[in-house]
Amino acid sequence: MKKIFFLLLIVVLISCTSQKTTAAYEELQLLKQLKSIDDTLTIEESNIVNDFLNLELASERYENDRNLEIIVIEEAGNGIENLVVYEYAYKDFHSDGYQSTAEINERLGWILDTIQIKDLKNKYIDKKQYHWKSSDIKNFKVKIMKKESFMNIIRSSEYIKLPEKIVIYITKPLMIDNNSALISFRSGSSRLGFTTISNYTALMKKVNKKWEIRAGYWDGSVE
Repeated sequence: MKKIFFLLLIVVLISCTSQKTTAAYEELQLLKQLKSIDDTLTIEESNIVNDFLNLELASERYENDRNLEIIVIEEAGNGIENLVVYEYAYKDFHSDGYQSTAEINERLGWILDTIQIKDLKNKYIDKKQYHWKSSDIKNFKVKIMKKESFMNIIRSSEYIKLPEKIVIYITKPLMIDNNSALISFRSGSSRLGFTTISNYTALMKKVNKKWEIRAGYWDGSVE
């Protein structure tokens, strides 16, 4: 009788262990899938980033720096940073009660009002931060560096000993709709120390399957 009892107990324990193992395995696979989603750009996000970089780095601002190594700061935010800059510029522009016309809104890129800004903030506030990979950048050879590593170099003044390079901080795009997005960008050159080359948030619009820069926002001003 005791033997039968112990045999039944062993079967129950094995069954429970098997169920726990299966549940743990399924949970691990789900986490891997979620991590994969967080760690991968959508096709449109990838197109926005690369079309933007093609336009930005081809500008005259980089005429003397085109052959320099490009470093991209790994941390890309979750997209909401772009909205914060847009909101600041929007409120600053309308601070004295100025009412824009449809033509002005189109020209300056005011495509979101305060209600739409709030809705997008709620949508993006809990999204995880994205981390750039060198494979994300299609048309330029780049080196990925963590923000903290870069800041340690600056604090120690070791950058003085380093070869000249361009350092880029670019955010993950914030999708407004299928044809509109916001993206923020900062760049600096190590010529004469790390001097700023460019610093703004851009409104990107999709035209004929390509993404174009339609407006820019700088510290409350627009162009």
